[in-house]
Amino acid sequence: MPKPRGREHSTLTETATLVVSELTKISGIKMVAPGEIRTNSRGASGRFITCVYTTAGFELIISGQSTQKVAVHTTVNPRAIFATLKASKKLREFVFKERERKPGK
Repeated sequence: MPKPRGREHSTLTETATLVVSELTKISGIKMVAPGEIRTNSRGASGRFITCVYTTAGFELIISGQSTQKVAVHTTVNPRAIFATLKASKKLREFVFKERERKPGK
């Protein structure tokens, strides 16, 4: 079993808490590790989730009043997990985007 880093790493923003609570309902997720919180300097309003696919799974860049990266390690296809996340009723007000960042591409 991997280290329980996701429970001890750092706190979640209010916006990221909504997303992570929906992620915990999806099977196939090995670990969720919250990252550093940064305040937004831009005046854009709205909530955004950008999914960046990596070799271990994907990283979510969650923007609201502030921005936080949340790494998600998976055991199944990360695109299927993200599609389930996009279909969630609790995350209707978010704008979803996708990118890819893998070595050699």
